[in-house]
Amino acid sequence: MMKLSIIITIFLITLGQTVMAEQFEELYDPNTEITIKGKITEFIQKKHGPLVIGILKQERIYFVLTAPRWYIEQEKIEFNLGDELVVHGSKFFSKKGEIFIIAKSIHNISNGKIYSFRDESMKPCWRGKGQRRFIPQ
Repeated sequence: MMKLSIIITIFLITLGQTVMAEQFEELYDPNTEITIKGKITEFIQKKHGPLVIGILKQERIYFVLTAPRWYIEQEKIEFNLGDELVVHGSKFFSKKGEIFIIAKSIHNISNGKIYSFRDESMKPCWRGKGQRRFIPQ
């Protein structure tokens, strides 16, 4: 009975994290689009969900939701601490008042590359790529 409880608990936690990550994917609202320029101060990568980049702009940190790790690796997207970025995306606030941006595109000024995360209809570029899973750390 104890093993079954543990298995169910692990399943529910994993399911919750996956659903939460997919909800962020669906929150993109073109009416709240902004563009910011700043430097990378941190990376947040959990086992499931998108890579989140902390961007410092005028003494304020914006958290940028990018894409699942497998997509970042597959597309050979490169970010390093201190890189200067121009982020275009949809802004929203967490319950704690933190500013999040769901990235549509990111121009990494430091390496000269532009990365797309959303198509013309605002759907994630990784949808339909054949790899609809998250790679654990």
